[in-house]
Amino acid sequence: MEKKYLLKTKLMLLLLLFAGSIFAQQVTVTGTVTDIMDGSALPGATVSVKGKTQGTITDFTGKYTLSVTEGSTLIVSFIGYDAKEITLAAGQTVADVALSPAATDIEEVIVIGYGTQKKSDKTGAVANVNADELNGGVITDPIQSLQGKTAGVSISKKGGDPNSGYTVKIRGSASLASGSAPLYVVDGVPGVDASTIAPEDIESFNILKDASSTAIYGSRGSNGVIIITTKKGAKKQGNTVEFNSYVSMDRVANRLDFMTADEYRQAAKDKGLNLVDGGANTVVVPKRQITVFL
Repeated sequence: MEKKYLLKTKLMLLLLLFAGSIFAQQVTVTGTVTDIMDGSALPGATVSVKGKTQGTITDFTGKYTLSVTEGSTLIVSFIGYDAKEITLAAGQTVADVALSPAATDIEEVIVIGYGTQKKSDKTGAVANVNADELNGGVITDPIQSLQGKTAGVSISKKGGDPNSGYTVKIRGSASLASGSAPLYVVDGVPGVDASTIAPEDIESFNILKDASSTAIYGSRGSNGVIIITTKKGAKKQGNTVEFNSYVSMDRVANRLDFMTADEYRQAAKDKGLNLVDGGANTVVVPKRQITVFL
């Protein structure tokens, strides 16, 4: 019994000594986190112990205080800066850290309304067509050069009038009663008639399709927005001359065989009809009168 008691006593003494040594290894570390470029303080930087959940953040002057074990490794990080690790030496109580700005590439983004998104995430909602991709040839309407170049954008001719404009629908018809034409923005000016712009002056088209892209234009952009950017003057010194030339031919596919004025008069004479000069050439038919401009 005495041996067992002595063994338990020794074990208790060893545990007390070990706990005392652990407690003795706890130190309070203070320091300041600054920018290595100009030495300015970095408030809100995170200072944590590697491998543990223990940590703190710096105050408005960039200073911190943390109770750690001797020999611990501190990880200091801040947004926009490279994280840095510091291993504390025995008895060290002060650890000042200077962080270097992180050199990272910014991915290409697209501005949509009141926010931004990555270009890779917006390929289906925003389309860009530059001058090199536009349709060539004799273009009378700048919208004609965009025809067939963008998915989800339907461009068709209004009726059979060759002088009429084009109907543009983005994502189909949005309304049965109101118009379905998109909003045109030319060099930042909304509401400009696109047909008034010379096709050769257009640098690029940007078509905004979804709601987030058109949010900045309000209800006017409910049918989509087409942003037109025109060409600017040469940035380099000196004069720049550009020459564009197009040649076109047309012919009537099915010409109707109408009578000439002489043939019509001869036909009226052969049928015994009388021509009366009533201010305009008229043909008098029994019981009715038909005016024919010859």
